[in-house]
Amino acid sequence: IGCASALEDSDVVLAQYREAGLLMWRGFTCDQFTNQCFANDLDLGRGRQMPVHYGCRALNYHTISSPLGTQLPQAVGVAYKLKLDMKNNDTEKSIAIAFFGDGCASTTDFHS
Repeated sequence: IGCASALEDSDVVLAQYREAGLLMWRGFTCDQFTNQCFANDLDLGRGRQMPVHYGCRALNYHTISSPLGTQLPQAVGVAYKLKLDMKNNDTEKSIAIAFFGDGCASTTDFHS
């Protein structure tokens, strides 16, 4: 939650399974969490994701991916796109932030 308070709404989050608090801080509701876990017709992903694979385009929160570490190279791509947009004056200054745990640190994506 601590870093969530320092982020701007325009900042892009690439998370793992433990960042539900950050997503709530950004405005994801308990109903949205429930809809995603039950994969019902009110789920933003329309039931096409495994439970606890949250994502919300409106909140700049990329959908969680099952394989560990995949959010790291994706975050690099997002950051580069944000840099290009800022260079072209298409957007305000934003950052991409990736969250990962100790299991991710032993993957090849982490060391690439």
